[in-house]
Amino acid sequence: MPRRRSYIGPLVLIGLGLLLLYSSLRSNWAPWQVIWRYWPVLLIAWGLGKLWDYLRGRESAGTASPARFSGGEVGILIALIVLLGLAFTRKSSPPPAHGDYHFMRTVDLQGAKSVRADVVLGAGELDLSGGANHLFTADCYYSRPSQKPIVRYRVTGADGSLDIHQPRETDHIHFGDDHNRNDWTLRFGNQVPLDLAIKMGAGTGRLRLSGLQLTHLRIEAGVGTLDVNLGGDWKQSFDGRIAGGVGTVTLQLPTNVGVRVHATGGLGSVSAPGFQREGNVYVNSAYGKSPVTLSLDINGGIGTIRLEPAN
Repeated sequence: MPRRRSYIGPLVLIGLGLLLLYSSLRSNWAPWQVIWRYWPVLLIAWGLGKLWDYLRGRESAGTASPARFSGGEVGILIALIVLLGLAFTRKSSPPPAHGDYHFMRTVDLQGAKSVRADVVLGAGELDLSGGANHLFTADCYYSRPSQKPIVRYRVTGADGSLDIHQPRETDHIHFGDDHNRNDWTLRFGNQVPLDLAIKMGAGTGRLRLSGLQLTHLRIEAGVGTLDVNLGGDWKQSFDGRIAGGVGTVTLQLPTNVGVRVHATGGLGSVSAPGFQREGNVYVNSAYGKSPVTLSLDINGGIGTIRLEPAN
């Protein structure tokens, strides 16, 4: 008897494709926090369906013909419909309301000649840029006391180490919480060489890095939208790695300095108008002519990579 094929894989791909298509058409729509929060519903539904199959099999062993759909498949299908419904009906986050928690912090350089900064945000919205008068400033709004950001800074010799992260407990699931704000606005000073590492779980990242003295850049995004602006007149070369999970990665790049991007789209695609392509490598017209080169390695995971000239 031929083995029955499952419909679940194609249905998951179709649902994911609908989310990616709709999010690319509506840039202000961000359903990823809903999916990140409620994805264990899929496991629960699948487990209940498997239990139903087991109980039904014991009652009708040897008498019933195989069902067209298993209980596990029906459970996952129902859970997918619920998740898609939650994602497509999610409204934009409201402006900060009275009662939200507010965190502000300023960190001075304290004699450091270079700084390594690690930013870790489990779920939320990140707005990061340069232009601060100090080494670092933070202005954050969040909904629960447990979401209060943790900031640590130490200087060893001439090297500074800055750590900004979200408590791990805030990654947990909070069912029934429709108002779960976690918005970070971070500013770095332009006066010191900066090794910057950013890790995001689910949400939206807007990174405007022009003016910073970057020596290295590492970005890891889970589920959501990532917009990185590297425009500006860079004085020194640096390399970077950007890993996108599920969603869209948009990279705005300078035109007056050399740019070399190795980009792979995973299950998605790469859009790079105005760039010369050779295999998975994209370069701009200034590459090989400018004394400064930005070398970037991008993996889009499941989603779209967009390379655009910076405004």
